[in-house]
Amino acid sequence: MKLAKQLMNRITPAKLKYRFFFAFILFVLIPIAAIQMYQYSRIKTIIEYRISEVNHNQLEQVAQSLEEMKSKIVMSMLTLEKDPSVISILQNPDRYERSERSALLEVRFQTLQTYTYSSYVQYSLTDHYGNQYRSFKSEETGGSIIPEKGLASLLNGDVSYKLLLGETDSDELWNHSPLFTLYSVVKDSNNEPIGRLRIRVDFREWFKSVAKEISTGQLYFISDAAGKVIAQTKSGISLRPGIVQELISRQADNGSPVYTIDNSTNSLINIRYAPSLDWYIFDLFPMDVFLGDLKATQDQVLVTLYITLGIFTAVTLLISDSITRPLQRLQRKMAGMVEQNLKTSIPVDGYKGEILGLNQAFNRMVLDIHHLVRRLKLEERQKEALHFQMLLNQINPHFLLNTLNSIKWIALDQQNEEIAQICVSLGKLLESGLNSEVELIHLKEEIELIRAYVYIQNYRYDQLFDIAYEIDQAYDYALVPKLGLQTLVENAIHHGFSQMESGGKIIIRAYAEHKTLHLEVIDNGIGIERSKQFLTRRSRKGIGLENLRERYRLLFREEAEMHLIPLDPGTKVKLSFPLLVSIPYGLGGFGHVEHSDRGR
Repeated sequence: MKLAKQLMNRITPAKLKYRFFFAFILFVLIPIAAIQMYQYSRIKTIIEYRISEVNHNQLEQVAQSLEEMKSKIVMSMLTLEKDPSVISILQNPDRYERSERSALLEVRFQTLQTYTYSSYVQYSLTDHYGNQYRSFKSEETGGSIIPEKGLASLLNGDVSYKLLLGETDSDELWNHSPLFTLYSVVKDSNNEPIGRLRIRVDFREWFKSVAKEISTGQLYFISDAAGKVIAQTKSGISLRPGIVQELISRQADNGSPVYTIDNSTNSLINIRYAPSLDWYIFDLFPMDVFLGDLKATQDQVLVTLYITLGIFTAVTLLISDSITRPLQRLQRKMAGMVEQNLKTSIPVDGYKGEILGLNQAFNRMVLDIHHLVRRLKLEERQKEALHFQMLLNQINPHFLLNTLNSIKWIALDQQNEEIAQICVSLGKLLESGLNSEVELIHLKEEIELIRAYVYIQNYRYDQLFDIAYEIDQAYDYALVPKLGLQTLVENAIHHGFSQMESGGKIIIRAYAEHKTLHLEVIDNGIGIERSKQFLTRRSRKGIGLENLRERYRLLFREEAEMHLIPLDPGTKVKLSFPLLVSIPYGLGGFGHVEHSDRGR
């Protein structure tokens, strides 16, 4: 697969305009040419088969005529041999005058020549007294109408007649007589020879006559069982050596057409076997008669394809040049865009369509990139200024931490534990605020910050409230937003307990369901509605729940929820967000944040 891909990449042109040309050749011209060649071949095959069927039917007619001719002459032989008048003339010629004998036999010969093509049949009859009778005029005088050696074989053999159908039949025994000649010995009722009969068929002339009537331009041949041509309708034409034997070997028994194409003469040759004669009949049909126009049509189609190829090549090069030239210009502009400091553009005059849109898009892209680079540079300078300001702002908190640390030691020297503890708690809160790069901390650390904050507030409000924690240690290393719970505790103290003298209580609860961590802060204060009545009296607004809700949205998107639920007495605030656990590596964790399975 990889080798094929490399080969395809190697033979595929690199330039776009040559790819158009290559694609047209591969996917248009070659398929069309292949389809045309296939259609031509298919039509040619169909025409060849149809012609072979017609020729086969014509050969059937010729074969039937040959079979009929053979049957007729055999029937004529039997008729003459059984005719009483003929037997009487042969046995007792002296009873008749010469002219009377000749007239009677001539009439008998004429009665036998009433069928089709009987004019090509010649009858000769002789008796033992030397009298000869013929159905035709002949210059032959005297002599035997049957060769002596052949006559001896008929007299001594089991069969009293011989029909010559092959050259082996017409050998010296029969004095090389013409084919399709029938010799017979006429016998009386006592099976004694009384005469000799010869029926000769001029089958070559007859064959030409039959073929002329049915021919549509083809030539006909007759061969014997050995494949030697013994007759043909036109002299001077011969079949290719070996083609006769090839067709004979392919001769089918089911009567279906058997044919072949002789490419040397561009001819279609059919064969038909005449079993009673043991002859094969062939016809040679010149295919140019029918396929000439088809070949000319194919040549016209190919010429049209070549002309189309030339035209398309020119048009493709023109169209591709109109596409690739702007693309090359675009490529050069893009290559030099950095060197020109993004101060470049492509002219749009003279272009339209997709090329115009591409040039306009490039110009807009360059302009947008230029503006974006300027904005990035401005933002970078703003970040540097902000970072410098943050460094300055961190000086004061560090100073405060150092000051708190001094106050703590003074308090410890004076044995004032409460002031020292307040300094420690306030220091934790300040250190958490200084670490501005961390947004998520462990729930365990968040609870420590709440404890520090609550210690300060209890000192401030003279133990106004108590706080309880309902948290499973399994969630100690769950990640929560820093100072998120502290904000809710602060709201509970300031809004829920602002009008109370004592007895305040806060419950912080943490649990998980379906991989979601739920944090609840519950107080028994004055409630949401009553606290709203005192908001207008405050001169400073707190951080507020909206600020907290926005922080959760930025951190968890749509997966975070915050609900305020009124209680009697008090309020419950419920936070829900994905359960993320980050157990330190030293305590058996994996060193990375993962969803916990504890909330299933």
